[in-house]
Amino acid sequence: MAGPKRVLLLGGGGGVVGSGVLEELLREYSVVSYHRTPLARENGRVTFVSGDLRELPERPELFRQLHAVVNVVWYREPGPDRRFAPAAEALHRVLQRCVEEGVERFVQISLPPGPPALEARLPYFTRRRPFEAALLASGLKVNLLQPSAVFAPQDRLIQVMLGLLRRHRYFPLFGNGEYHLSPIWHRDLGLLVVEALSGRLPPVTLAGGPERMTYRELLGLLARAVGRDLRLVRVSPRAGRWAVRGFNALGWHVLYTYEYDWLLSDTLGFPAPTGLPRPFLRLEEFLRGKGDAPATEGWDRRATGLGTVPGD
Repeated sequence: MAGPKRVLLLGGGGGVVGSGVLEELLREYSVVSYHRTPLARENGRVTFVSGDLRELPERPELFRQLHAVVNVVWYREPGPDRRFAPAAEALHRVLQRCVEEGVERFVQISLPPGPPALEARLPYFTRRRPFEAALLASGLKVNLLQPSAVFAPQDRLIQVMLGLLRRHRYFPLFGNGEYHLSPIWHRDLGLLVVEALSGRLPPVTLAGGPERMTYRELLGLLARAVGRDLRLVRVSPRAGRWAVRGFNALGWHVLYTYEYDWLLSDTLGFPAPTGLPRPFLRLEEFLRGKGDAPATEGWDRRATGLGTVPGD
């Protein structure tokens, strides 16, 4: 195949994860971005193809002379099985088309292991895990990347917390705050995608960031970034869960109840992969303006879920 290897990016480069993946892919690959609406950053650098995921398996021409598929498509919002079942079925058909057309590799932005109760009952998990099992059994070269909390200029966790800390004197501390996160920059997750495409990662990779910190430590770091004294209000785990559920019912989706349960399960503080060509960006460096646009200046209310920016 002449020229850069061709990669099909499912979901495009407009979301928190997709934007970081796209920028890293463009260093080495020719990218076909398949999603519904073109983005300004895709003009001249990316081949944009408009379409719905459910239609993709019926377009075999997009799979020919293709090195790999990179998938960032999934819903963040929880919902009934009828929401997730069509997406999962479409991904199974995409996988079959990859096998039929001789695509070499499939890189899936996956999910780290969740609490067993969530894994067993939420379609968010139960529809995704069988597809990923089928991927691993497909005979393709497969990589599942399982990131911890991802930060970026318009992410839905760090940016929202910065905005709230800037605007309010007090901030809730759910439980004791000693559960952990290891935040990873979206461009570093993109780097892992490139490493996976080059065959330098194992089939399943936990993708933590360079620092493992408690939720309490994270709040302290963010408060310093916006120049505020941190004043915490202790909230019991049960009361916090009811509060999150109530905010969701009112249409405020900074944090869903399954994400709240996941956070307090203390399973998101895993380490960064090793042996990479560059060090990962630390959250504190990002907050100081290194990497993407300074996070402390780029908060946007769209990141709260109240606007129209699509999820990854």
